[in-house]
Amino acid sequence: MFQIGTLLGLLVATYGIYRWYQFEQIIETEGTVSLQSEHEAFHLHVDLPAHITIQPGDTVHILQVPDLDMGRTNGEEVVYKSPVRVHKASALQRYLIKNSSLVEVSELVDHP
Repeated sequence: MFQIGTLLGLLVATYGIYRWYQFEQIIETEGTVSLQSEHEAFHLHVDLPAHITIQPGDTVHILQVPDLDMGRTNGEEVVYKSPVRVHKASALQRYLIKNSSLVEVSELVDHP
């Protein structure tokens, strides 16, 4: 009976950690998008309201794209307002991303 209880507790704990990792907060707002495409480079910048901070693991989805000729700006900068959806990562996801990034950076620095 003790083994079944232990196994059940382990399953519940694993499921709880999984749900914590998957949890995200979604914020919908409006942002200013700066877009510039050149022959060799593509630049994109999104200005969000001051109360929204982007941290490791967060993603920003731009929900509206301007109608461009062949999808190009021909080197000119296009600035427009667009609805934006920000997916905020969970605390566990943010922690794991920060620590794995530190490992990757140290591997790059230590590599001969």
